Amino acid sequence: MRSAPITLLAAVLSVVPSFARAQPTTLTQAGYTGLGITPNAHLLGWGRAETTYDSQLPGVVRDPTGHNFVVGFGLLPNLEIAGRLATNSLNRNCFFEGCGVRDLSASGKVGIGLDTANRFRVAAGVTDVGGAATFFRLYYGVLTFNEGPVEASAGLAKRSSANFAVSTPPLDGPFAAVAWQPLPWVRGQLEYTDGNAWAGVRLFAPAQWLPEGWQVYAGANLRLNDNNLTRRSWFSAGISIPLYKVPELRGSGPKAPLPALAGAQRPLPSYEARTLSPPAVLSPAPAASSDVPDSKLHELASALQDKGLEDISVGRMPDGSLAVRANNATYNWNSADALGAALGAVARTLGDAKAGYRLILTQRQTALVGVTGQTDCLRQWINNDAAACAGGQLSTPGTGALEALHQGVAWAVRNVQPSSQTLRVAISPVLRTEAGTDVGALDYSAGVNVGLQLPLWDGASVEWRRNVPLANSSDYEPDGVFGFLRVRAETERLAFVQTVRVPLERWLAPGNDLQAMRWGLAGLTAQATVGRVGSRFDGVHGALRWEPGEGRHRVTAQTGYFRNARFEAGGFNVGPRQAKPLLASYRYSVTPTRTYLEATGGQFMNNDLGFQVSLRQWFSDFSVNTYYRRTRFSGEPVRQFVGLEISLPIGPRRDMAPTRHVQITGTPRFTHGEESLVRETNNAIRPGFGVVPPTPSLDATFNSDRAGLVYFEDNIRRIRDAAR
Repeated sequence: MRSAPITLLAAVLSVVPSFARAQPTTLTQAGYTGLGITPNAHLLGWGRAETTYDSQLPGVVRDPTGHNFVVGFGLLPNLEIAGRLATNSLNRNCFFEGCGVRDLSASGKVGIGLDTANRFRVAAGVTDVGGAATFFRLYYGVLTFNEGPVEASAGLAKRSSANFAVSTPPLDGPFAAVAWQPLPWVRGQLEYTDGNAWAGVRLFAPAQWLPEGWQVYAGANLRLNDNNLTRRSWFSAGISIPLYKVPELRGSGPKAPLPALAGAQRPLPSYEARTLSPPAVLSPAPAASSDVPDSKLHELASALQDKGLEDISVGRMPDGSLAVRANNATYNWNSADALGAALGAVARTLGDAKAGYRLILTQRQTALVGVTGQTDCLRQWINNDAAACAGGQLSTPGTGALEALHQGVAWAVRNVQPSSQTLRVAISPVLRTEAGTDVGALDYSAGVNVGLQLPLWDGASVEWRRNVPLANSSDYEPDGVFGFLRVRAETERLAFVQTVRVPLERWLAPGNDLQAMRWGLAGLTAQATVGRVGSRFDGVHGALRWEPGEGRHRVTAQTGYFRNARFEAGGFNVGPRQAKPLLASYRYSVTPTRTYLEATGGQFMNNDLGFQVSLRQWFSDFSVNTYYRRTRFSGEPVRQFVGLEISLPIGPRRDMAPTRHVQITGTPRFTHGEESLVRETNNAIRPGFGVVPPTPSLDATFNSDRAGLVYFEDNIRRIRDAAR
C-alpha cells in the first residue's frame, strides 16, 4: 500500500500530453498551496494574497464539520506564509457550551524549481506553528511535475500533533496527487494518502470577468473510501489578488529600460549625492536665474500650489540656479508621488528657460529629499524624450544636509500656502479583534478616530484625536470578557509634537563635508512629544532616528516617562502606575526584494522587558509583517508570541489639497494584525505585552520608513509617472 503514490506518479508521467498550460495555484484548508488535502510544490506567487474557506476540518476526531478560514501571502520569491482559523463553531463559549476544536495558527512553505522549464519543483513546509493548542501540526516535503494540463505530486509527511485524541491530521507517510485541467475554467483532482483517497473539482471564474491578475474559484470535494477524517463531501471557495508591485530580480527576465534621473551637470559646492544611473552626456551650461523673470517664479509657485503642495518658496541661488522648496501634505500614500508632482511642475513651468534648479521636498516641514538638475533636461526625462543630459540628481539627509542646497538663496516668492493656516482633519478606522479564543471564533470592536492637527512652525504641531465607537460583538460589551479592550468614546491623543534635524555635521565634522557624508551625520532626527497618548498616559516622550548613507540601515532609540491617569480607578488591564519605556531598534533594508529586517529590544510601554524580531515585506504601499516577540513582566513567566500584521493606506492616493482654513485627509497607514501565544497550554488572552509607545512616529514623517536614497532610486518610474 505504501508504494501506491510512486506507482500513481509513474503512471501519470507516462501519459501526459506534450502541450503546455499553466496550472493555477490554490490555497488549501491546511494553510498551504495544493489541491484539497495534499500539498504540492507550488507557492503563492510573490506579491499575491489569497484567502480561502472550507466547510471541513480534516482530521478532527469527533466531528470534522466546521469552518476553516485561511489567509496566505506570497511573501518572497521562494516563500509563502499563511494564517489559519479552524473552528467547529463560531460563537460557542468553550467553557460553558462545548465548542469543539478552535485553533489559530500559522503555516509556511519554501520551494524552488529544479529545471529551467520549471516542470519540476520541490518544496518543504510546516503547518500549525504557534497557537496555544496544537491540533494540526504537520511537516512535509513534496515533489511536483507539470506538463501541459496535468500536474502530479508525490511526497512524504509526518504529523506531530499534541492532541491526537482531538485531531489526527490526515497526512502521515507517503502521499500522492494528480490534477487535470483540460480547460482554463475547470480542474479535476485525485489525492491519496495512508490508504485514504479523495476526489475534487475546482471551477475558476474567467479572467475577463475579474480585475487584472485576480483569481476566484469554488470547488467540491468527495471522500472515495470509508474513513472518519472528513465527511463524505464538502465545498471550498477562494479568491487571490495581486499586491502590486514586486521588483524584477536580477537574472529573472528582461527588464524594460528606465529613463535616467541621474547626476546634476556640475557638482554642488560642499555637497555630494548619489547618481541613479550611468553618467549622462553633459549638456550646455544652464541659463542663469537672472534670465528667468520673476513672473515665471510666481507661476511656478502657483503650479506647485495647484498640485496640492504648501509652504512653497522659490528663489535665486548665487551660482545662477533656481531654488524651490515645498512641503507635502497631500500625497500621503507615498512621498514619491509628491516628489514627482513637484518635478513635473518645475519641468512644465521652467523647461523652456533651460535653467538650473535645486528642489527640496519636505514632510511635516522636515527636509525629506532633494533633486538638482537642469529644467530642460528634466522635461525631456519626464517626456521620455532622447536627452543629451540627465534629468536630475537625487539626495537625502543620509547623504548630506539638504539645507546646504539652498545656502545663500534670495527668495523671490516666500511661503505660499502656509501650512500653519490649515487645520488637518483625518478620519481613520479603529479595529480591535480577538480571533480563535475559547469564547468566540472572531470578536471585534470597531470605531473611528477623528483627528485634528494644526502645524505651528517648522516641525511643530498640536494634535487632538478622539475615538468614537461604532459597533462590537457581544464579548466586547462593557460587561463582556473583552470589555476592557473595547473602543471607548474618549480622547486618544492630545499632544504637542516638535521634530528637528540634529546638525551633527556642524558639531563633529565642521567644514569636512566628505567625512560628514561618509558617517551620515546629517541623517539624525529628533522628536519630542508632550501630552496625553494612548487614551490614559500623560507625560513626555523623546525619539531619535538615524538613517545614514543610502538608507539601507536605520537605527532608532526612544524613551519616555508617563503617568497612568486610570491607575487609581483600578480594574483589569489598566497598565502600570508609571510607564517608563526605553527601546532601541535596528532595521536593515534588503533592497532587491524590498524586505525590511528589524530587531527591537528594551523596556516596552507597560514596563515589560524583552525583544521582537520581524520581517516586513513591501508590495508598493501595502506591507505584510511577520514577527516573533519574547517578553516578560517582573516576577512573571516569559511569554512568547508570533504574529502577522498587514498595513495599507485608506483613502485616495492624493488627498484634498490644503486650503487656507481646512484640509480633510485619508488614512496614510492603517495597520491591523493578529498574534498567537507560543508554548502555552490554553488560549488565554494576554494583552499588554510588547506595546510600543503610542506616540507620533518619526517613521511617519519619513514616508513610513521609506525615505532612503535606495528607496527613491527603486521608485524612479513611479516618480516619473507622477510627474506626468
